Amino acid sequence: MEARYFYFTVHSARGLIDVRHFGEMKVYAKVSIAGMSKYTEVDLVNKTNPEWNTRFCFFVPEEDIIREDVDAVIELFCKRSFSDDKYVGELNLTLRPFYKGECNFSVRRNDSNRNESSGTLKFSHELGDKILVVQDSSSSSSSKNFIDIIDILKFGLDVVKVGLEVAKIMTT
Repeated sequence: MEARYFYFTVHSARGLIDVRHFGEMKVYAKVSIAGMSKYTEVDLVNKTNPEWNTRFCFFVPEEDIIREDVDAVIELFCKRSFSDDKYVGELNLTLRPFYKGECNFSVRRNDSNRNESSGTLKFSHELGDKILVVQDSSSSSSSKNFIDIIDILKFGLDVVKVGLEVAKIMTT
C-alpha cells in the first residue's frame, strides 16, 4: 500500500474563550489525523491567544489523499494542575491535501447549543514524499496493519534520532 508523509503545522489560536474561573489559560492542541494523535506543548504565556508553531508528521494512505478524504480534528484544551484538563473547543475538517498555505478557521465548542465561534485557529499543511508500505497478507485488518507499520516507522525514526545524538556526543 502506498502512503505519504503529511506535514501539519499548528501555528496559533486567537480570541479563545477563557474557560477558567480561577487561574490563567494554558492551552495546548491535540491534532488527530489518519488514526494518530499528536500534541503541542502547553503555551504558558499567551493565555487566550496561544502560539505553538509546532510541525507534526503523519502517514496518510495514498488512496485517502487521491479521494481528498483526509479528516482532521484539532482539539484545544486548557491545562490544569489539580483536575482534568478543560475543553476549550475544536475544529473538525476534511483537508484538501494538494492545497498549500496557511488557513484560519473558527473554533467551535461541541458541548454548546449555541452556534458561535470560540476563537480562530491558524494552521498549514503540505504533502511529503510517497512511501511504500508492505502489508502482511495473513491479517484481515488492513487499517490495524497500517497503524502497526506507522508505529514501526516512528520507532525507526526515534532510533535514528538517538543514533545522531550519540554520534554528536562522541565527536565532541
